[in-house]
Amino acid sequence: MAFVINPAEIEAWPLHEGIEGKVVANGKNMTTLMATWAPKTRFAVHIHPHEQIGTCLQGEAVFTIDGDEMAVKKGDVYHIPSNIPHAERNDGDEPAVFFECFSPVREDLLRQRFDQKIIGPAE
Repeated sequence: MAFVINPAEIEAWPLHEGIEGKVVANGKNMTTLMATWAPKTRFAVHIHPHEQIGTCLQGEAVFTIDGDEMAVKKGDVYHIPSNIPHAERNDGDEPAVFFECFSPVREDLLRQRFDQKIIGPAE
């Protein structure tokens, strides 16, 4: 088990068109993901049973969480409770990078898949 992990040493894989991810660490109760969103990338309104807490490391994106739209910029921390509808988009001209923690463990991400229930179009 590695107690210190360098995300630069982990290979990224496509989560969705314009979004790359890498599972940075996985524990008994949570999964961490580093995701890079290309400029002009959008993802549909969706839900999943995982609580999601993250921070923006670079760039800016617009998150819609339970119908409320807000800008998330470098240094901001966000919280998305389990099964709350949410969508994200990067309207900017530079990539947006996020470090996210999910609980419970995201088995889909461990299989390099991005499975969640889509409930609306990209906003």
